[in-house]
Parts: sequence; structure tokens; C-alpha cells
Amino acid sequence: MYTNPRQAPPPAYDPHPQPQWQWRTTSAHPRNSADAPVEQTPLLPQQQNVARKRPTIGTALIRMSLMLFVYMMVSRLCDAYNPGAALDRMRREWDSEMRAHEKRIRLGWERERTEIIAMREQVLRDQEQWMKERDEERHEEERKRQAEEERIRAGFAWDDLKGDQRCLQHGMRRYTARIANVPREYDPVTACTETAVEIHGMRIPNPNQCEDRGCGGVIGHWLISHSEPTCATHFDNFKDKEKYVPCEFLLPSPLNMRTVQRIESHLENLQPGDDWRNMCSTTPAHFWGLHFDSPGVCEDWGKYGIWGIWEIEDSQC
Repeated sequence: MYTNPRQAPPPAYDPHPQPQWQWRTTSAHPRNSADAPVEQTPLLPQQQNVARKRPTIGTALIRMSLMLFVYMMVSRLCDAYNPGAALDRMRREWDSEMRAHEKRIRLGWERERTEIIAMREQVLRDQEQWMKERDEERHEEERKRQAEEERIRAGFAWDDLKGDQRCLQHGMRRYTARIANVPREYDPVTACTETAVEIHGMRIPNPNQCEDRGCGGVIGHWLISHSEPTCATHFDNFKDKEKYVPCEFLLPSPLNMRTVQRIESHLENLQPGDDWRNMCSTTPAHFWGLHFDSPGVCEDWGKYGIWGIWEIEDSQC
């Protein structure tokens, strides 16, 4: 409720106010006038929807059956009227079917043959590839094995290398040593045969003998015939003693005698403890322009030492 007497009251509220403006028409016919004519005739004639009746599946089957029946009846009538033509037609059909069948079989055989050839070639290629890969794997494994063996063999060594106190024969002494640094999984005898040694400045690829002494290890033996001056025995001061012996296969008589030159020489440089038989029988000799690998006879003359004897026969017999 309005309570201020000094001001005029506001206008009354109208829920449906009237517009304060009017339409201005410039044409003779007012807009949205009820007197305007209404168009009721369409410009295009209306088409009536006429539903066409479509044939059913049963009707189509009946028609096809009738057509097939008519074709068969006509064929029978033609065959009955001209049996020779029917036989010719049947023969042609059979020939055509036979040729088609043979063609299918031939094509099938050719296709199978082509497939078999292709499969065989593929198998050969696969086999060659497999063999190549297998050879490469074997070569690689062999290379690794050899490299590992070389690494292991590089650690082998000879321990306590020494020569015997006595000589075996002229210019030869035996040396022995024990193989060392051999892994447990490696054969020590094989390690012995594959390990080289250096004696008197000369490298020897392997021992002459490998002896397995069990807990004592594997011992290598070398027979050294170079740079052994204490084993170099020789003959000196050759003495000629002539004698006469009867010729063989002849009666003994002064005329059937032959001359034999007996040469004697003392064996020099024989060391105490050496086997005089081996040393004498392997010592060469040079005299009268002749060379002998060993004496004919070796004799021990006690305090006079070891002597070599050669007998040179005369050719008078």
C-alpha cells in the first residue's frame, strides 16, 4: 500500500495493455485481411498411388517348372522323331564330358607335379641352408675349442728340467722334467706331449717320451744329441797291426793267404759311470780317408782303457 502523501500514486497495472501504434498499409488490400482470396487448386495434378501386385515365390517356381516340362517334352518329341540325331547329340555330350574330365585330370596332375617340384626345390634349399648353418656352427665351435685349448696350453710349464749324469751314447744325454700348471679337467699326458721345451738354446716341440708316475706327476724325457761336449767321445792314435789269415773256400797253404789290416784305437773322453759299450759302439772314426760309423769290435782292456778295433781285408783272394 502507498503511504507517501507528497508524491502522486503510480498508474494502475493493466494485465493486457493495448499497443500504441497501428499498421500502415500501402496496398489496396489490407494485410491478413479476411477478404483475401484463398488458393485451393494445386498447380500439379495429384497422382494416385496404385499398388502393383508382385508375383510370389510359389508362382515363380510354378512358371519355371512349366518351362522345364515344356523343354523336356519338346526334346523327347525331337528324339522320338529323329533317334540318330539324339544318339549323335548324346555322343557329343559324352565326348565333351570326357574331354572336360580328361582336361581336369591333366590340369590336376600338372598342378600337383608343379607343387611337388616346388616342394622338392624348397626341401633342397632348406637342406643346403641347414648344412651351411651346421658347418658354420661346427667351425665356430672348433675355433672356440682351439682358442680355449691354446689358452690352457699357454699356461703349461716344465718343472725341474735336468740332464742325466751319464751319457746314453756318443754325443747324447737324456733330460727329464715334470709337466706343471695342468688344470684338473685336462689330461696331463696330453699336456706333456703338446708342450715344447728349450734345451741348449734350441726349442724342442715335444718330448721323446711321456711317463705317467701317478702321484709323482707326468715326466717328459728328451734325448739331446747337440751341445753335449762331455758325451763327445772320439778315437785317437790309430795303430796298424797286420796279420795273415787263410782265404775262405780254399785249401790252407802259403799261397792261399790274405792280408787283413787290424786297426786299433783308444776311446777318448769317456766319462766315469758311462756305459762304455754304448759309448764305444756309437762313436764314429776317420782314418786313411775312410769313415766308419762305429768300430767293428769294442774291447775293455782294463787299465789300458776301452779300445775300438777295425779289420780291413785285402782283396788278393
